[in-house]
Amino acid sequence: MNLLRMALSVLLLALSSPGWGQGTLPPSTEEDVRASQQLADGVRLMQSKRSAEAIQIFDKVAASYASRFKDKNVTYFGARSPTESLLYVVQAANANKGSAQVVSANWGYAYYLKGYALLDLGQISEAKSQLQRAVALSPQNSQFLSELGHIYQVEKNWKLALETFQRAESAATEFSPPNVQNAELGRAWRGMGFVYVELNRLDDAEAMYRKCLELDRNDAAAMRELGFVQGVKAKMKAK
Repeated sequence: MNLLRMALSVLLLALSSPGWGQGTLPPSTEEDVRASQQLADGVRLMQSKRSAEAIQIFDKVAASYASRFKDKNVTYFGARSPTESLLYVVQAANANKGSAQVVSANWGYAYYLKGYALLDLGQISEAKSQLQRAVALSPQNSQFLSELGHIYQVEKNWKLALETFQRAESAATEFSPPNVQNAELGRAWRGMGFVYVELNRLDDAEAMYRKCLELDRNDAAAMRELGFVQGVKAKMKAK
């Protein structure tokens, strides 16, 4: 729960910032600003262990976007940067999927945060469904991908968990905003490290945790897991 509180604090800071959503395509509207404020309110409720109430807010935000963007001939995406936005539009065109429209990342965050809240309430299957919806809207959002990878990790679906964390790594490298890139890259690497431990690929796990510490020498989770891996390897050598 300490990691959960930390993640919520960082996200709340971002949602409360006047610059949230700026620099994305399209420009923020009054509705987007209001949605950001509502999402921040929901995060505060989660911090106060009122996840069930927070879910009601996230549902309202998601429903608001769904009611505004409902053209069945349009594929909608949420993006955090112009580069990510352009990718979605180009990919949709190349795949002959018709027209594509990029909207505020808030829509995906409503699903992501609901998934977070459901996970906090122990509702794993429901949380996975919401995170899959978030990823469908923002396929290159490393934050969404890592949380979905965590769900597969909880389900012990190691193959899918590893694939999803690897996608999160790639997305963080190419598309995460500069102010969160290192955090999202580290999250993906820690997820990969955990899966490697479960697959008994201890050298790979150690390499991942070392990369985390090269990125952030104060990464306590990576430091703890690296110590665990080194301890297991030492015991194996002693046999």
